Amino acid sequence: MEKIKDKTLVLLSLIGVASLLFMPIITYKPNRISQGFQYKSMEYLGGGGLLILLLWAILLGLSFYAKNKKDLLVYIVGTLIFISLFVSVQVNAKDYIESSAARISLSSGFYIQMFLMYMLFSTYTEKIRGYRPIKVLGFSLIIGVVGYLFLQGSFDDFSLVKEFNSKKSQFFNNLRIHAILTFSSVITGALIAIPLGFLAYSKKKLEGKIMVPLSIIETIPSLSLFAIFLVPLSGLGKLKFFNAIGVSGIGWAPAYLALTLYTLLPIGRNTLTGFYSLDRNVVEAARGMGMNKSQVLGKIELPLAFPVIFTGIRIAFIQTIGGAVLAGLVGGGGMGTFVFLGLGEASPDLILLGVLPIVFFTIILDYLLRKFEMTIRRVIYD
Repeated sequence: MEKIKDKTLVLLSLIGVASLLFMPIITYKPNRISQGFQYKSMEYLGGGGLLILLLWAILLGLSFYAKNKKDLLVYIVGTLIFISLFVSVQVNAKDYIESSAARISLSSGFYIQMFLMYMLFSTYTEKIRGYRPIKVLGFSLIIGVVGYLFLQGSFDDFSLVKEFNSKKSQFFNNLRIHAILTFSSVITGALIAIPLGFLAYSKKKLEGKIMVPLSIIETIPSLSLFAIFLVPLSGLGKLKFFNAIGVSGIGWAPAYLALTLYTLLPIGRNTLTGFYSLDRNVVEAARGMGMNKSQVLGKIELPLAFPVIFTGIRIAFIQTIGGAVLAGLVGGGGMGTFVFLGLGEASPDLILLGVLPIVFFTIILDYLLRKFEMTIRRVIYD
């Protein structure tokens, strides 16, 4: 029996085959509120399902080989699975639609396939750095095919698209609010936490007095923080200036303050770690050259510690994108508005309308920030 060369690929392939064979891929609903009827992947996809099953079998076979171009073949086959899945899902949709109220919801089998695609691409695209044109072509094909299908209206009978079309203006407005809350909270948190982290580093006696409260803040549930801010912010809202900018016990203000407080620990802790990780010989050499404290901080310590500090900022960004969903609980807007509205109306697709953009932008932002972080490290340390 041939030995398995790639256990990760074996696991992903087996899950892909199992989800395709045994899990529902769509749910047909006669109207928005009905439970609907689920259809398994092979039953609904037909020939497209057989093609995808064959492609997963090819990936399973590739896991037993360790040839030079194996990773490239995995990427190509993964691209074909992604495209085949989107094409196959929409082809048969109109055969199930009997009225304008009827709709199709994507089910667990589809989302598991999408998660497996994410795992495949995130794992294997890094291994084919020498094939950049093929990588670009693969992602271009995916974006082109999926974009074309959406523009052609191929998914208009799907519940998620119907929810989006009915709330399009609210969607983009809440997406803008979500982005503003995220970026403003992290930037404010960085302006507070970086000096606190440096103070904890430079004054050893203050380290515990600074870091312990930041850790305690991180453990306070969001709803409790909103309740704590309710009374003081309501009082501030009675003042003319604060009333003019919309400060009150509910709305954007408590969400912004809570999110900012939650960014302090990751940024402050990484700032402290960044300064502690400095090579003391380099710092002493700078002082021996006649640099004063300000020059050592600005030209040596801060630049060398910045990559670690930026890691804390990246973590805070990813944490805050998800945390900003709770702003919807206090009327702060953001994508959480759709999540809690969907929970109230028992509408899974409305919940997904709020969740999926957050997942998408979290992945994109994390990728971009990681690339920037790697660039910083190369510039500083090389």
